[in-house]
Amino acid sequence: MLNSKKNLFTIKYAFQILLLVFSILLISEGLWGSAFAPKNLTTLFVWVHYRGLLVFLILLLGNFFCMSCPFIFVRNCLRVFISPKKLWPKKLQNKWAGIFFFTAVLFCYEYFHLWSQPAMTAYLIIAYFVVAIIIDLTFKKAAFCKYLCPIGQFNFLSSTISPKTVAAKNLSVCDSCTTIECLKGVVVENKIIKRGCETHLLMPKKIGNLDCTFCMDCVEACPYDNIALKSVTPTEELWSDHHRSGVGTLSKRPDILFLIIVFTFGALLNAFSMVAPAYELQSFFTDVFNIKSQFILLLIVFIIFLIAAPLIIIPKKQKQLIPSLLPLGFSIWLAHYSFHLLTGIFTFIPLLTKISIPTQYMGMPVRLVTPIQYGFLILGFAGSIIVTFMMNESKRIRFRWISAHLIILLAAIWIMSLPMEMRGTFIGLAP
Repeated sequence: MLNSKKNLFTIKYAFQILLLVFSILLISEGLWGSAFAPKNLTTLFVWVHYRGLLVFLILLLGNFFCMSCPFIFVRNCLRVFISPKKLWPKKLQNKWAGIFFFTAVLFCYEYFHLWSQPAMTAYLIIAYFVVAIIIDLTFKKAAFCKYLCPIGQFNFLSSTISPKTVAAKNLSVCDSCTTIECLKGVVVENKIIKRGCETHLLMPKKIGNLDCTFCMDCVEACPYDNIALKSVTPTEELWSDHHRSGVGTLSKRPDILFLIIVFTFGALLNAFSMVAPAYELQSFFTDVFNIKSQFILLLIVFIIFLIAAPLIIIPKKQKQLIPSLLPLGFSIWLAHYSFHLLTGIFTFIPLLTKISIPTQYMGMPVRLVTPIQYGFLILGFAGSIIVTFMMNESKRIRFRWISAHLIILLAAIWIMSLPMEMRGTFIGLAP
């Protein structure tokens, strides 16, 4: 069974090693392979396959990519020889740095055209390894994962939609526990024998998947074998605004609320950047205001989507309902990434086998993928409506938030209905 300790840790270490080897191969291919992106496995696997598989795995199982993280695998190996001494500064124990890096990755993806830059993609992977290792060999616990990692922030929010969570089997067992190994770990003679939760989640007070990396360290540390991977109703953790261990109360965390907004409207922005109106909008600012700097033009687009649009669309009050954006926001990422994955799922075969395959056989036709995208969007909209109804009983407040969700849904459907660039896969636009 998947929930057994042996199976969980076999899967964890097997996938960590596999992704580490895969990362090394991608770095090598990116630096020394073809400079032409559609013929380079690094840009193809990172920007097409990895992102598509990421959202599908989160949707079906949970945050298994964080569990399989190769960056943290290397960090843990090095921690055998180097023990971090410092604590992450209290003033930085929030998501503001994570929001900055999440937005910066989105911006750099567009500004540097990373989908067409194998070498830069390889350097991005290297930078991830270097930063993760430096941070977590300097500071105790998992500061990089909890506060900095852009992929981690994406996975944490997306996992609120997942059908799986790490939770206590029996809370009455937790009530009688006084040593809380799930949080502190097992320490013998000042040496950590088994790590507890390095993102500061106390199991009996943990709610859902926010800040949970699925590392399963709590499973191994618990002396009562009382923690397991459990099935839950997707979005259930968003139905209330209760205090969460290691996270607090969401309505009192402006950093997390803003991260949710950036996550949702960033999904629209990332998809919008790949259709013709995005270039028309930048041309408008060039013609009207004589702005020629691509950096400034792109910055304006980001401000419109991540600041102006939320201010206009999101109701000014009832900030506690901001988490209701998550199902719809995730569905936009899912619809977008599934388009690239499904239309280009077999594009790696000619690169690995040197056997030429007609373009029409490299993935599903766009006419079949588009209805799937719309289906994901409608399911996400339905999820946001459910969360809205579960969180508030006021008809007036519900109407305001449902209207906001509907505007976002219609914007997403409009974007997905337009021909989208086949970045890193084929040349030109989808037919």
